[in-house]
Amino acid sequence: AEVRARFPTALVIENTTNLGYAGGNNVGLAAARAAGCSRALVLNNDATLEPGALDAMLGVAAADPRVAIVGARILDARAPATLDMAWGEVNWRQSLVGLPGRGGPDGPRWAVERDADWVSGCALLLCLDRLEGVGLFDEAFFAYHEEVDLCARARHAGLRVVYAGAACVRHRGEGSSGGGYVSRKQYFAGRNMVRFVRRHADLWQTMQFWIFFLGTIPLQWLRRLASGESRGVALKVRGAWDTLAGRPLPRRMLELDHSQGESS
Repeated sequence: AEVRARFPTALVIENTTNLGYAGGNNVGLAAARAAGCSRALVLNNDATLEPGALDAMLGVAAADPRVAIVGARILDARAPATLDMAWGEVNWRQSLVGLPGRGGPDGPRWAVERDADWVSGCALLLCLDRLEGVGLFDEAFFAYHEEVDLCARARHAGLRVVYAGAACVRHRGEGSSGGGYVSRKQYFAGRNMVRFVRRHADLWQTMQFWIFFLGTIPLQWLRRLASGESRGVALKVRGAWDTLAGRPLPRRMLELDHSQGESS
């Protein structure tokens, strides 16, 4: 209602159920395609673009017809000189991915342009015309790692995923997961890491992931036990096990649906 009041020309689409980050964005991206858009910016609702960010991302996309996805330099909105994320790597270790520079000081070394394994879904420029053969977000991921999967699929199709460090975005973060270590994010981390490994890893990468994952879980549990956060580790293990067992998403346990009259 507030968006309609403040921006009467904006197209507002209301979903009747919680489709997750992947499914919810796909609804908007499908509408953009139907409207004839060749480019679409996916921007988290707790993120803001710095001046010139969108132009910088569009410029990278225009420079090479093989560029399918462009990411930005993400700064922590609560600590503006701190890097929340630059580009992402897939390292096949216990967290599957690596985030170079995360939590460190921002600086010129992060204001670069380079190809990447993946870039943050917090702010993604998608070249919809170039992704037609790849598809959009895989809705089975629901939330977390869906952008890692989309970037991997684009790269496997011979397209480029580019980190545009000149594009700066400020991100508050963790609003949808509930914040803190013991949250639904841990369940999705375990669930979707296994889903990603099954789809994209070769035999050695699969072995590497499971050696790190299984080898570090007991240490993670002990470390979190002292702070009362060991349940977060249990949620991660359950997510991984549910994927291996082919179980459906436990929507009620994760509190993904609101009762009628409750805010969404």
